[in-house]
Amino acid sequence: MRPASRPRTRGWLLLPAAVLPLVLSGLVAGCSSTPSYCTDATNLKTSVSNLGNVNVSKNGLSSLQTALTSVQTNAKTFATDAKSAFPSQTTALQNSVSGLENAIKSAKGEPTLTAAAAVVPAVTQVKTSASSLQSAVSGKCS
Repeated sequence: MRPASRPRTRGWLLLPAAVLPLVLSGLVAGCSSTPSYCTDATNLKTSVSNLGNVNVSKNGLSSLQTALTSVQTNAKTFATDAKSAFPSQTTALQNSVSGLENAIKSAKGEPTLTAAAAVVPAVTQVKTSASSLQSAVSGKCS
């Protein structure tokens, strides 16, 4: 028989053990040091790099259009997640991507070398605006 003055400790010991994983998971989730847009920035960087590697004179405008579609998708995702953090850079990127899209449309039907020459400045502008954005993001993403 147990004395009446002795408290039941067994039940109280189980409560902290059950709560500890919940507290720890909340701390881990709340202490994420990398913003969600960092992955988006990496994907965007890759797609812009691929865009810069397209050989329009060899592969035609359709290869550039395919690469542009990837950039557009990644730029849109990034802008959704980070526009408030980088408003001027995301706007500049979106404008340059639109400019490239227009340049591709204008160059369709032109001889390959003429088309390639027509889109080069627009591709360069996309790469420049993406580089500016990457510079801004690099301080926030590790």
